[in-house]
Parts: sequence; structure tokens; C-alpha cells
Amino acid sequence: MLLSSPSAARRRFQFLIGSVSSPLGGPRPAPGSGSVGNSSKPNPNPRSRSMAISLCLSLTLLCPLHRSVSDAESSSSGLDMARRRPSAPLRNGAGSEGQPSGPSALGVAMPGVDEHPGDDHLADELEMEDDDDVREDAAALFGIDVGDGNVPNNVIDVDAEAGAGDGGGGAAMAAGCGSTDTHGTSSSGKRKSSVWADFKEVKENDVRVAAICNICSKRLSARSCSGTGHLIRHQASCRKKVDHAHRVQSRLALNRDSFRNWVYDPAVARTELCRLIARLDLPLGIGETQAWDDYITRAHNPQFVKVSRQTTTRDLGKLFADRRDVLMKSMLPAASSVSLTSDIWSGNAKEDYVSVVAHYVNSDWELQKRVLGLRLIEVKHSGENIAERIASVVEEFGLIDKIFAVTLDNASSNAKAMETLAPMFFGYLGSDPAPIASDPNKRKYCLVHQRCACHIINLIVKSGLKRLKPVTEDFRTAINFLNSSNQRIALFKEYCNAKGVRPRKFGLDMDVRWNSTYLMLKHLMPYKDIFSVFINSHYGSELLTRNHWYAAEKVMEFLELFYDSTVVLSGVYYPTSPLVLHHILEIASHLHAAERDHNLRTIVAPMKLKFLKYWEDIPLLYSYAFILDPRAKMRGFFNVLELLAESIGGTYSSYYADVKIELYKLFTKYENKFGAARSQRVAQPSAQSGKKKQAWGRIFGGRGGSGSGVVGPPPSSTTCSSSSAVSELSAYLDSDCVTAYDDDFDILLWWRDHKLTYPILSIMARDIMSVPVSTVSSESCFSLTGRILEERRRRLLPENVEMLTCIKDWELGARREQHEAEDTELEEAFKNLFLDDEGAGGGGAVS
Repeated sequence: MLLSSPSAARRRFQFLIGSVSSPLGGPRPAPGSGSVGNSSKPNPNPRSRSMAISLCLSLTLLCPLHRSVSDAESSSSGLDMARRRPSAPLRNGAGSEGQPSGPSALGVAMPGVDEHPGDDHLADELEMEDDDDVREDAAALFGIDVGDGNVPNNVIDVDAEAGAGDGGGGAAMAAGCGSTDTHGTSSSGKRKSSVWADFKEVKENDVRVAAICNICSKRLSARSCSGTGHLIRHQASCRKKVDHAHRVQSRLALNRDSFRNWVYDPAVARTELCRLIARLDLPLGIGETQAWDDYITRAHNPQFVKVSRQTTTRDLGKLFADRRDVLMKSMLPAASSVSLTSDIWSGNAKEDYVSVVAHYVNSDWELQKRVLGLRLIEVKHSGENIAERIASVVEEFGLIDKIFAVTLDNASSNAKAMETLAPMFFGYLGSDPAPIASDPNKRKYCLVHQRCACHIINLIVKSGLKRLKPVTEDFRTAINFLNSSNQRIALFKEYCNAKGVRPRKFGLDMDVRWNSTYLMLKHLMPYKDIFSVFINSHYGSELLTRNHWYAAEKVMEFLELFYDSTVVLSGVYYPTSPLVLHHILEIASHLHAAERDHNLRTIVAPMKLKFLKYWEDIPLLYSYAFILDPRAKMRGFFNVLELLAESIGGTYSSYYADVKIELYKLFTKYENKFGAARSQRVAQPSAQSGKKKQAWGRIFGGRGGSGSGVVGPPPSSTTCSSSSAVSELSAYLDSDCVTAYDDDFDILLWWRDHKLTYPILSIMARDIMSVPVSTVSSESCFSLTGRILEERRRRLLPENVEMLTCIKDWELGARREQHEAEDTELEEAFKNLFLDDEGAGGGGAVS
């Protein structure tokens, strides 16, 4: 505490003399009994008296010396002031009546106070003290060096820590009258705390109300009644951080174009932890485990702090909400329309989920896929319940009026669901005809309901494989016999090494996946000789005969086309709708040729019946997409129908005319909806030339291939509602076909480059090309979910399952890595079953 007035100094000195000398020198006299000289023991301990005098002397040196000029000249040192004869001292603030209370008890010259003669006995005691003892005592008590008694001319704040602790702002004091305070003073001369060197005052009506830190820019309360203790603590904290930043070596983060300083941010660390958990299917509580903490703090960042499961769950919800907002506000609005796929998945936790996946073309004319929702369905899988889950997701994303098509599998419940969804999603294209007051239910909704093409191929193939069940069962028995014993596997490995082939095991197929049967036979055929000899010698009878291998080889060759078609039509990042007619034609021709093979005739018959059930009436979407391929147009479409009629023994002449009329009707709807977006047409660019005709050779080399353009009824006024519609669509159909038949031809890029030539038709083409012809994208979503809901994570809440699935899919979608053909993963499961390390083995690898 600073002694800022003479009266305060006197009272402090009187108290110190009484409290220090009495315990050490003798008993304390009764209050009001008189001065020290009247004590019952007038000869106190000299050493105790010396300590008291030293204490008072040191405090005197720290007081502001407001002396007069005469006092300053007469007192050249602290010791001279100590030797002045004081008046009778007071004890505990009480003294003799009539005694003046102004001067110090020791006669030390105080500011503005005259010196008075004091007690001779006390003066003698003072004269007996050694100067060295005084300096030593002052150093022992206060940690300062008095020296020869001259007052130091520097600032000493004896109460800084006390001020910081009690909320006060203990101002520093300067020795000597009129010295400049380095901590600053106000205009009125009132001292200010040193803390204001790092704070900026905020005043309202000339009253200080707040302070802003110059280091971190944080705003704190700073009213006079609040003190400055909290500001001092904040100042110390900020300075500590700054000092630490100066001492720590800078970390650099590499950007694409430059370097920047890297600073650890706990919020960023928690967000990245959520991304890592979603991408790698890690437990939500991994951030609070000791193993994770040891790994991060020792190998990467010692500042990392554990994150609890509850905190991670909250962070995951925030990350999901932020990413969903970006998808809703930035990505989806750029698309003219959205196509949906949906499917139902039953997991290991006995919980069924409905997936909703969006497919659209973005502003850069690239196909995109995003999982919008994964909802738990705990009720019966009826059409109404399925439609309710799908509609709820679509409403959350605000896509009710942007749905162009919905692709589902062939389950009867999905057909019922479309009856509920069609009246809800018809806002994009409306209905045909429009409802009238007399019959409001008489309408045909233009929402496209697309059946999964890959599911239809699966039904076609499975109908034929039923006839081969005795043959495939023998192969399953042989593979199961080998894999059921480790001893037999070791013997088979030795046998393969002796024969110079790479040893391996073989996988079993699944009843619900016909392509797994194809892959089982595919990887078994190269080992047919070795496998037959080994199995027949150990099984005890001839299990596999030459007829088995002949049938397996024929079936495998026959199924290869169906397998390739399934893989191609399962794509996500390229349009699949214009490819379906190609594969329908190939499958029809393949079945027609196999009918002439007596070994396959029994298999082909049921497969052809199933083909005609689903694809004899070609869906309009497939025809629209094929015609909007600039390499086909109407001429190519006519030739495909002619070739298809030859293979199945039917005719498509009326279908050709119907497709053309419906195409003009659809374009008229787009004309009415997007007519305002029409810009002035420019000259049509010349068609680019490509390589030699390969995939299109049969189409343009078959019947009708030498035609002169559009075949069928010409467009008339009854097929369209405006001359502009006739001119734009007719201009496209009448123009020459593009001859770029190489595999890297991009239909979407062609339409992007010609959007000024065909402003309305390009929008229609973009919508049609975005429709997926299979639900494999939804099934791949279930593949992600299967890893999330594994055996150890069955307690995950449904909302957490949805968040993890969506975030993982969105992360993969940003890198365009969210989908590989489903059969690729399945093929890897059958392929990587070798019994040695890669590259090892006794001879050439057989695959």
C-alpha cells in the first residue's frame, strides 16, 4: 500500500513501532498509559528497536517526499532524517493528551510537517545504531538496497501484487516530488494503472464503460466500480500467449501457391475429427480414448485435447447441417431438375432403412450424385410408407417442384409408392391432359417412373440359371469341400506349386446375386484340370466330370454379355439412359443366337420370355435419350428398332411414330416452361469428325442404314404448339449425325457446347441424361451403411447413421470417388484369394 499522505504515514509508523517493539522488547503498556518512555520496562531490546527503526526508515524512503526547500536542504540522507528528535511517540494510535498527532513517532520529516524536538532517550538509541545494520535490515525486509541513505530515483511499487489480487489497480509511485510516472497520469494528476498500456478505453457520455484489449481485441467491462484486477489478469494471459508464440518455432502450411503460418485451432481439429470418423467408419468415441490421445499428442500435435463422444456427436450434427445447407443453397439450385433413386436395405442390426439419392447435372454440365437421406422404416414396407419416407426427404431439401424422374426396382410396393408420389412430384412437368373441373382426377402425370434396368437383367439371368442348378450345385460342393479343411487347403497349395501354378482358394456364389455365380465360374475355369484331379482324388468319387466343365464354360461365355451390361449400366458419372437401347439390342440378339445352340436352348427359353415381359415395350425415356444422342438421332433410332424387331420377331413401326409425337409434346412443355430463357440462335457448328465406326457399325450398316435422314411421319402443326418448337427440335433432328464414335465422346459436353444453338432442347437433354437407369447408386449407399452399422456399432441412433452415411457420401462426391461399379467390389472378393504373397509362387500366375 502506498503512503500517499503525511497523516497516513504517521499512523502507519506509530502502529509499526508499537507492534514490533512490544513483543520483542517487553510487555505492551495499557492503552493511553503514555509514551514509550513510561513503559514498565524502559530498556527494550536494542536489536528489536533496530528492526523497528529500519522498517520505519525504509517505509519513509518509499513515501512521496513533499518537503519544503529548506527541509530538502537540511536533510541530505535518510539517516539524517532518522536522527532528528521526534516528539513523544504514540502507541496504537493513542497518546498523551495535548500531544500533537501530526509528526511521525520517530521524528522523520514528513511532507509539509515541521520538525519538533523529541525524546532524548530515543535519540540516543538511534545514535547507537550502526548504519550497516540499517541497510542490512532494509534489504532483508524489503529486498532493496538503501545504500548511503539517498532516495533512489526510480519507481518502486510495493503493492503491485496486492493490487492485482484484490481487484485494485495499485498505482506505482515515484520517488521525489514532481517525478514523471511511467504508467501515466490523467489530466487531473490522478494516477492510472499500468494495465492501460495494453487496453483502449471505451467511454459513453465521458464515462468509461469498457476496455478493448490491444493484443486480442477482446472487450471487457471497465467501469470505475469494477476495478482493474480482471484487466490485469487478462493482460497477463495475453502477454503469456504472445511470449509463447515468440518462443515457439513457426509452423508453415503449404497452399497451392504459397506458404502461410499454421496455428492450431481446436475447433478445426474437432471438425476434421468428425470428417475422419465418417470417412473411415471409426467409433464416435475415438476422440476420448487414451490410445488416440497418445497417438496425436506424441506424433502430431501436443496441444490436442481429448474430445468426448457427446461433443463429437454435437460436432457431427453441426458439420452435417453445414454441408446440407451448402447442398441446398448452392449445388442443387444450379440444376434444372433432379432425378431420384431409392431402395430398401436390411442391416445386421435388424433395422431397415430407405435411401434417397439425388442425381443431377451441375452448372459445369457434370453428372453428380448425392445421398439426401437414409430413413429408418420400422413399419410394413407398403407403398404408402415408402412414399412417406421419400417425400419427407424431398420436402426437407425443397425439391418438390424439381423432380423429373424416380428410379425404383420392380417390387410391387414400389409401384404402389409411385401412385402416391406422382401427384406430389408432378410440379416440374405438370400433367397431360390438364385436369378439368368436371373430372379433376382425369390426368396423366408426366413424372417419369423408371424401373431398374440392372434388376431386370438380374431377373432374366436368374430365370435361366434355374435350369443349371444341378451343375452349379456340384461346383459349390467341390469348393466347399476344399475350403472346409485347413489340411486340404495346405495339400492343394503344395499340389499347385508342384504343377507350377499359383495356389489359391475359391469363393462361393450367392443365391441372390447371379453375377457372383459368373465370377465363381470365371475364376475356377483356369484351374479346371488341377482342381478336378485334386477334388476327385480326395472326395472319394468322381464329383466333377468333363461334362461339368463343358457346361460351365458354355454358361460362363453366355453370361459374359449380361455381366458387362450390368457393369456399364451401373455407372454414375456418365449418362446411362442413352446406352440402354444399345444393350437391349445386344441382349436380344444374343438370346436369338443362343436359341440355335441345342446345349443352351433349355436355358434361353425362359430368359427370352422374361426379356419380352419387361422390354418388348421399350420405355419412352430410353428412346428419348437415344434420339438426343447426336450420333443417333431419328435415323439411328429407326435402324435400332428394325434390328430389334428381327431379333424378337415383332414390329416397331407404330412405336416409332408414337415416340416422335411424344417427343414433340415433351419439348412443347419445355418450351412453355423455359421459353423466356431462349436466346438468339447462332449458326450451328459443324459436326466434329471421329474415328472409324466401331460400336455404331451395326446400327448404321443394317436395315435402313442407307436412308436419307428422318424416317416416318414428318412433323405437322398437330405435333407441336409453336413454330419455335418446330424450328429448334426439327433443326436438330434434320441435321447430320455426329460421326465421333470413339469411347471418350461426352454427350453432356456436346450439349453444353451447343446450348446457344438449342437453348430449350439442351435443357431437356440435360434432364433426360441425368436419369439413372439403375438403383445401383442406392445399393452402393447401403454398402457404406453396412460398414457403418457393423457388429460393433449396432447402438448407433438412426439420426447418427444418416449423418455418417451422408457425410461420407458427400466427402467422396467432392472427389468424384463415391461410386465404383458394384461388381468391381464383388470381383475383388473373388479375385484376391491367393494362398501366397503377391508375386510369389512356383510358376506363372493363373487368373
